Amino acid sequence: MNKTSSNLLFLVVGAALGAAVGYIAASDKKDEWIKEVGDFVEKVKGNVTEVAAKGKEKLDGLRNNE
Repeated sequence: MNKTSSNLLFLVVGAALGAAVGYIAASDKKDEWIKEVGDFVEKVKGNVTEVAAKGKEKLDGLRNNE
């Protein structure tokens, strides 16, 4: 990906995030949205932790077989 494409991608992603944050801030249900985002973040963190633990177990198993 060349520099122009990369810059354009970051611009589009930034604009989309800005629009989403603006929409949520102006929404009457922003507290509900914030709670849902927090729940989603906690779920992702749990999944990442679980996958990392499984990867560590496999790596330890490979090290012990050497």
